Amino acid sequence: MKHTLRFITTISICLLFGFEALAQEPKATGQTDAAPQSEENGEGDQKVFLGHTTQLKKEVSGAVSTVTGDELAKSPVPNLSMALAGRLQGLFSQETYSEPSRTNTALYARGISSIRANQPIVVIDGMVVSHNTIETFDYISAEEVESVTLLKDAASLAIYGIQGADGVLVITTRRGTKGPMKIGIMVDQTFEQMGTKPTFYNSWDYASMRNQAAANDGLGANYYFTDDQIAGFRAGSDYYSNNNWRDMFLKDVSSMQRVGVNLSGGTDKMRYFSNVNMLHQGNYYKGLDQEDYNSKNQSLWVNFRSNVDMKINKYLTSSLRLAGNVKREKTPGTYFLGDVYQTLFPIPSTVYGPVTPDGGVVVTDKIQGTPYGLLNRSGFNNYTVTNIYGQFALNLDMSFLAEGLSMGGSFAYHTNSVNGLGPWQTYSKWIRTGDYNALDFTQYGTDTDSPLVYAKSSGMYSQITYQGNLSYERTFNRDHHLHAMAYINYQDFNMAGVTLPSRRVVSGAEVTYNYADRYLVKFNAGYSGSEQYARDQRFVFTPAASAAWVVTGEPFMQSVKWLDLLKIRASYGKTATERSGLARYAYSDNTRVNFGGLIPSLSYIVTENLTGSPGIAPEISKKLDVGADIGIFNGFSLTFDIFDDRMDNMVISSSGEVPTYQGVPQYNLPSTNTGKFQNQGYEIGLAYTKAVNSELEFSLGGSMLYAKNKVIVGGETIKNTDYAFRYWQNGYSYGQEFGYIVNYDNGNGYYNSAEEIANDGLAYQIGTPRVGDLRYKDLNDDGIINEKDKAPIGTGSVPRYTYSVTGQVRYKAFDFSFMLQGVSKYSSVYSGAGVYEYDYDGVFGSLHSNAWTAERYASGEKITYPALATQKNSNHESSDFFLYDRSYLRLRYVELGYTLPVKWSSAISADKMRLSVSAHNLFTWDKMKSDDFGPEGSYASVPAYRFYNIKLSMNF
Repeated sequence: MKHTLRFITTISICLLFGFEALAQEPKATGQTDAAPQSEENGEGDQKVFLGHTTQLKKEVSGAVSTVTGDELAKSPVPNLSMALAGRLQGLFSQETYSEPSRTNTALYARGISSIRANQPIVVIDGMVVSHNTIETFDYISAEEVESVTLLKDAASLAIYGIQGADGVLVITTRRGTKGPMKIGIMVDQTFEQMGTKPTFYNSWDYASMRNQAAANDGLGANYYFTDDQIAGFRAGSDYYSNNNWRDMFLKDVSSMQRVGVNLSGGTDKMRYFSNVNMLHQGNYYKGLDQEDYNSKNQSLWVNFRSNVDMKINKYLTSSLRLAGNVKREKTPGTYFLGDVYQTLFPIPSTVYGPVTPDGGVVVTDKIQGTPYGLLNRSGFNNYTVTNIYGQFALNLDMSFLAEGLSMGGSFAYHTNSVNGLGPWQTYSKWIRTGDYNALDFTQYGTDTDSPLVYAKSSGMYSQITYQGNLSYERTFNRDHHLHAMAYINYQDFNMAGVTLPSRRVVSGAEVTYNYADRYLVKFNAGYSGSEQYARDQRFVFTPAASAAWVVTGEPFMQSVKWLDLLKIRASYGKTATERSGLARYAYSDNTRVNFGGLIPSLSYIVTENLTGSPGIAPEISKKLDVGADIGIFNGFSLTFDIFDDRMDNMVISSSGEVPTYQGVPQYNLPSTNTGKFQNQGYEIGLAYTKAVNSELEFSLGGSMLYAKNKVIVGGETIKNTDYAFRYWQNGYSYGQEFGYIVNYDNGNGYYNSAEEIANDGLAYQIGTPRVGDLRYKDLNDDGIINEKDKAPIGTGSVPRYTYSVTGQVRYKAFDFSFMLQGVSKYSSVYSGAGVYEYDYDGVFGSLHSNAWTAERYASGEKITYPALATQKNSNHESSDFFLYDRSYLRLRYVELGYTLPVKWSSAISADKMRLSVSAHNLFTWDKMKSDDFGPEGSYASVPAYRFYNIKLSMNF
């Protein structure tokens, strides 16, 4: 009842103050390329969905890019966000976790807008999703999607108020059309393969390298293994192991299956679209021999959607959208692939195992969580993820009062819950003695083989959204087209474990004017607030304006036949965000009073935590965009944008400017709106489309984004004058790394003799260098190597360039499409196991096999790494030696399809049958220093997968 009253109240407010409809009736856009097509051939009449409004493509004066669900469905990937890479101009996509069906993808609109590096929010059919936005995006399948639109400039984002500064991804789902029922069925089989494998060293090579490291550290040439033992490993003698743990426990190929069914149709009174998709992810582990229970990893994921539109009477229409998914996932223990994967490399190949002759789990003194133990002796867990959307909307055509006037409102509910239930157990651990001529083991630790014990976990969040709207649209004297709208949106967000809900109100209005499709003007503004801020700072006003001139629409251009389109665009305005990394209610002092002292019931303890910042306010981004859309020779099209995004009130900590002696701990100091951040760049999109005849047509296109950000003021304390670089944040890109610079004056950057070390005369405070270690530059000329000599290395957290090339060909019943996607000017420093060699019992990557030795140096052999070590030394510091160029070019997808002859499809009463084979991430060309891992991962992280797919689609 309370929610119903809120809904009625919201609609009443909208009637009084005139706010507009979010939900416009979508129709197929078909726009799949960021580059513009000629607006003379009808493509200008395609609809572009902007979340709260809809515009014809020819009327858009801002910067947006769109891709259809049909294009996204070409990629045989389990997560929708993975399919976006290279398909939306201006969007940077990077896998951050690559386990199949659980992949995490970072998405950034034109780079990042602040040091928070926030990702865009997501709008699903007009419902704004502000929490776990990209995860929510992945809960939707491509078969449900009509289109995805990326909003990038102020003209598109200002109306979102405190939710718009980081960009918006607008998902429009499919709706029914008038006509008899149409049935679509999709069945596919996908095989998955890891794209990279870290180098495996057999037991005798590992033993030799470990001894080499010990000798370099002065421990002796046979400190770990004798020559006889190494010979035993090489000969494969009894009791001498050569275990490739990765091959032992991880499948080379796993599989995934999907089935999808959709129904659509309708009458004058009602139209419907329903869809169900089921995905099954198979197991990717080997070595599962647990007999008491099944710990095999697998998941079943079901998506469903039902969109119904009804015409109640001449003036009143309604829509009901129900959607969601249920995912059942079984994992060994409480572990996912990434947790087990990290244990495949620290255990040396010389270790016997995985179990003793009596069945006990073999461990080492450094690794107790072995892959065998995690997979077979830790129990299992069943997870159920439930994600549900519900939305009901009413729209009233008020043309009985004024032509073109309409109003509406909607109520939406979104809830997500994760529940885990499963037994777990401990197991006894055994470690082998040092005698390689016998299999003797002693128990390690006190763990025993315990019985299974059930454990349960749960978490949830929910969001309620009330929305009201008002719209007016008219065309006067044929050439004057006016559209005005306004809306208000109230959200209530609750999360388990958090006592108080989060609430926000976002409202906005816009006016667009189009004269003869030549002069386009748009004014819009958002007025929004959140109870995260004090009352006098709660609301922000975010105005914006854009204009476009379609030069080819002028009479004097009609004789220029080769130029199909020339549209010049510009926009400027403000957007805002409340996602500023603040603690809850940061405007208020966090002082807590609890019982305590000698007699807790009679005395209290007062704890002073975060000091409040009453003036803290939402961050404001000022966005400028200037662009042009060009079409020539009825086939070529080009789009170009230059953008400048600046934030002058970024939220930063005040600890950088407040001395420590004032009494309040630095971590309790309040945040302030004194930071400054800038992001600049440009976009280019180019496409060519040609229909040779009715049987042959093709298209080729490409896009490129350049974005460079800079932290102008980040709350950093200036360093002392003896630092080579006194700022490590201000003036650099977000995520800028600092490290030592290797001195290559002697030709190879290593100390090749004791004389070289003495001649340098440098005092190293990061470890005494040995012969074969890296030489560093003394940048501040003080004769000491320490952190004061660190310099900027790498390019920051996001690449400067993102680009893609796409192509399609259709010949008769065959079709072929591909996409190349890549990034450039992107480098980062790597560290940790597999990059450094000393972790655990020595984890050696491909570079370590050619480490510096006196013999290798004297013979002029290739050297790829400093002298090996058994413990951390001066080599294992952040430096440009460990800087990896992460640029790459990837064949992101390739597909070959064949539409079966009508006589074949009609045999089963189908209108159309199409068979296709495709691959995703098939080839990657990169500049990484080693082949142990790819440019999107690290040594111990799950690598990006290749997907090979065969699909059958049928329409009835």
